[in-house]
This record gives sequence, C-alpha cells and structure tokens, in this order.
Amino acid sequence: MKKYPISQILMMFLFCFAISLLLPQPACAQEGGMVEALTVVPGKAGFCPGKGKSMQIKAQVNTNGAAATIRIRIYNNKGKYIFQKKYKASLGGYIEYKWNGKPGKKNKAKASYKKYAKKGKYTIEVCVIPQDPSLPVSTKSISFKITSQDNIKGIPMLTGDAEVDYMAEQICKEAKIKDSLSDDEKVKRIYHWMTVNQKHVHYNGSGAYQTYFNLASSKKKIKAYRKKTDNLMASGELTYSYDYDMIRRKWCMERRLGVCTDNAAIFKILCNHVGVEAGICSGYYLNRNGTKPPHSWNYAVVGGVTYYYDVDVEIQNYGKGQGDYYWYRKTRAEAERTHKFVSVK
Repeated sequence: MKKYPISQILMMFLFCFAISLLLPQPACAQEGGMVEALTVVPGKAGFCPGKGKSMQIKAQVNTNGAAATIRIRIYNNKGKYIFQKKYKASLGGYIEYKWNGKPGKKNKAKASYKKYAKKGKYTIEVCVIPQDPSLPVSTKSISFKITSQDNIKGIPMLTGDAEVDYMAEQICKEAKIKDSLSDDEKVKRIYHWMTVNQKHVHYNGSGAYQTYFNLASSKKKIKAYRKKTDNLMASGELTYSYDYDMIRRKWCMERRLGVCTDNAAIFKILCNHVGVEAGICSGYYLNRNGTKPPHSWNYAVVGGVTYYYDVDVEIQNYGKGQGDYYWYRKTRAEAERTHKFVSVK
C-alpha cells in the first residue's frame, strides 16, 4: 500500500474542502425561518368536516424577495400527508387557505378524496422551498384534531365574521330564543321573526335603504362579542365556518332585505347560530301557472329529522293574508310538490 507524506495528505484535504465550498449545498430544513407565523382555526375544539364547513389556515411568509415554492401539507398521525397545496414562484406574504376537510386526490396516506378525513390527530405544515438551492428550506407546523359530528352536535356554528355574528346574536335575542328551548321551537321563532321582519326586495347595492344596525358605532360591542366567541371557540363550546357565501350577506342583514338566496342564507346563519344544523336548497319553484323560476330555500335538522322551510315565499305572501307558518317544516315529499330540488348544501 502506497504511503503519502503528511504534507501531501493535508494538501489533498484542503483541495477537497475548497471544491466543496464551490458546489451547491443541499438545503436543510429549519423550523421557522421564512415562515414567521402559522395559525389554525378552529383550535382546541377540533375541526368537524361537513357541508359548508372549512378550517382556516393562516401563515405569514417572508422570503426576503427570493422566489420560492410555498407548500401546505396536512399529515396524519403516521406522518403521511393526506392533503397538499402548493404556491409556485411566490415571493411570500400573507397566505390564507380554507380546507374543506377532504384529502387531496393524490396523497401519501392513500385516503379517499371523496370522503372527509377521519377523526384523529393531524399536523399542518407550511414549508418554504427557495428556488436558490443554497438557501435553507423553512418550515413551521402545528397540531390539531378532527372530531366527529357527534362531538359537536348542538354546538353553535358562527360564521367567524364578528359583525355578521353580532347581528345574528341581536336578532336571536329579539326573537326571544333561549338555550332552554327545543330545536323545533328555536327554528320556529327564527322563521316567524324573518317572516315578519325580513323583506323580499330586488335591491340595488347603491340604493338608499333603512339600516337596522349601526355597525360603525357598535365597534366596541362587536369587539367584545368577538373576544367572547373566540374564548368559547377555544374551549370547544362553538365553532366557526368561515363560509364566505354567508358572510357576504352582511349588507342584507343590516337592512333586513334580500331575494330568495339572501333570505335562505340568513335563515341558515340564524339556525346555525343557535346550534341547529341547517343548509340551503337550490332549484326551481313550481308555480301554478306552469312557470319555474330559479329559487332557494332551506332545510333544518330537528330531532334527527330533516325538514324543509321556504321563508322567502312566506315573506312574499305574509302581507297578502296567507298567514304565518304556511311553508314551515315540510317533509321532502311535501316540499317536492312545489319545489324542484337541484342541489342541497
């Protein structure tokens, strides 16, 4: 075996070390770094996937101007991701994503993308992968749990928008709804309140209409109410849906008016607000003259049974002497006599 002088070995070592400095270095993941903040809501109570529900993921990413791929992954308790979302060629900033609770079509856990994720513990990871390989990969993660519908049955589901939820709370107080009431009585009082107070109006967004809430002067009350609901959410006593289709009805709630889609959305907001599962049905109304105008109405689950409610038609006909509760709590067969169902959500 040939022996090399110590000086020659030292020279070879220095040469190899110098070459290594010139080669691109593999990026090593570091906790934090470019991912400055990561929050997930709902929090301690867990997330219960379902129609119209989503879990909000918020992250603040600072790449210092370097182009990077930003990746959101949701891992199960075995360390395999069930969902992935990528933002390519991003320069960072505020990232917000609403996850509906279903796995991605391509996921390492081989979970069905057609079904909601199973109950259990999960981890959300936000990862920043710079295009420049010499820059480090940054990650931040947070754990959460997915719970079942049984665990949150009867728990109020608010929209997550402080102003909408504040108005819903005031309306429910005006309708004299108490926690001690049955779900059927809660829905009945909401239905009656809307029949008497809400109007069917084909409005112009720039038009002048009477407002029933002064949100600008109620900022302190709204802020205090939001703090209260955040605490209740953290302790598992309520949850947020962050459903934008509901939140955008704020303008109509302030003025107590709207068309069928607005009134159906407000009915859902109020029912969910008091812990009653409710949703929106869309399709056509079957008039006696044979016409079939597009229409929206509601369902609500009372005593484990799904019933159907058309508060908008009730509103339109209440002043004509039709009477209250005419379209209240119908079975599917009864509803289909005058309603053509296309979608239910």
